[in-house]
Amino acid sequence: MNKNTLLAEEIVKQVGGKANISNVFHCMTRLRFELKDSGLANIEEIKKINGVLGLNVDGNEYQVIIGPAVDDVYSEVLKMTDLERTEKLDEDLDHASGKNDNSLKGIWNRILGAFSGCMNPLVPTFVLLGMFNVVAALIGPNFLKLVTTDSNWYTNFYYVGQAIIYFLPVFIAISASKHFKCNTYLSVVLACVLLYPDLVTLMSAGTSYSVYGIPAAAATYSGTVIPIMLIVWIQSYVEKWVNRISPDNLKVVLVPFLTILIMLPLALCAFGPLGGYIGTALASAIMWLRQTAGPLETMLVAAFVPFMTAFGIGRPLFFVCLTTLLSTGSEYAYMPIAMVLNNWLSMAVAVGYAIKSKQPKDKQLGMTCFAANFLGGVSEPTLFGILLPNKKTYLPVIIGGAVSGLYLGIMNVGLFQFGTSNFLNVMGFVGGDSSANLINGLIATALAFGVTLAMMMIFYKDEKNPESK
Repeated sequence: MNKNTLLAEEIVKQVGGKANISNVFHCMTRLRFELKDSGLANIEEIKKINGVLGLNVDGNEYQVIIGPAVDDVYSEVLKMTDLERTEKLDEDLDHASGKNDNSLKGIWNRILGAFSGCMNPLVPTFVLLGMFNVVAALIGPNFLKLVTTDSNWYTNFYYVGQAIIYFLPVFIAISASKHFKCNTYLSVVLACVLLYPDLVTLMSAGTSYSVYGIPAAAATYSGTVIPIMLIVWIQSYVEKWVNRISPDNLKVVLVPFLTILIMLPLALCAFGPLGGYIGTALASAIMWLRQTAGPLETMLVAAFVPFMTAFGIGRPLFFVCLTTLLSTGSEYAYMPIAMVLNNWLSMAVAVGYAIKSKQPKDKQLGMTCFAANFLGGVSEPTLFGILLPNKKTYLPVIIGGAVSGLYLGIMNVGLFQFGTSNFLNVMGFVGGDSSANLINGLIATALAFGVTLAMMMIFYKDEKNPESK
């Protein structure tokens, strides 16, 4: 039995067994379990498992931090949980996670949970998008000048990235249908309708179009996120209602037909346009803040981004700015900080902690956290194991973030590619009309790591060893 199998078995056991798992998926570094009864999970035992780098609990979702090997462990979990069979179970999963909590906090948590459930499974796709765009940008006329934009070498990489962006609603329809537990194929049909070339041409030209006499708003949905999420969410209720009223012997015909029949006006005339307006409003608000505050905005965000990440405060910003990045090709207010500076700030804290600590186990912890971050892009062990428990690390990371964030804002550095979160995350700065963005992005990254490490050496003191300087 290999180590991934053993690790998967122990994790499944400690989250309450396979019968307690309603869904499991993963992002770049974490196994994400949606549990039926969160009370059955043994938090402390999960943290002690050899191979687990940390644990983050978000409502009924238990995020077990594995690192780069997460995909292999995920495969083992699927084998022992028989995910396809459990996904088909129609169970009442309302429990202590807050699904019945109609307070503002409960509603807000459900909205964030929906975003996470729909977007997290797509992270590998976004990484693929970023890497292909990086190659296209590097070999293109603005950087290495190896090929022109008319070259097949350039277009081969460029087209892959553009295809992912254009058909993003289809990808989200798949993940959203699983999150909202409705028919994936019907969700994909609705996404394809939004992207149908003739309809796109009509909408782009401003030509009037109606569904059953109801006028449809002129909107473009390629590269958008929120519209298809809203549509699939509504589909889940419509589909359940149609399934309930349809005779058993006619369900195979009536359920798909009536669901799409009802969803067409709801998608094209109501919730699709509404999602577009919401996305535009949120993006405009962030752009306004960036334009109004300028470098002050990036300085303050970078100064506190490790804490925002640790407590989940930055998640709404991340999703909104991610949609801006995917739809416009660049983002300046938050993504450069969240995707790049944040990791280098936490790496500097880990290295400083390893150097200044007196106990061998603390030195080992620091270097382990650094390695997990540098190679695997996992910052949580540093955030939860070193930063938050040690108040003397706060000032160094705030100063390092403020200095690097200020430089980022002054030089107007943007993130152009969504890529890996390890040391290669700096490739996200590749883009624009010249190499200036990449150069200034690298300088900002060096400031984040260098200033934070220097401040750790000056201000951090091992509280368990009063003689340490």
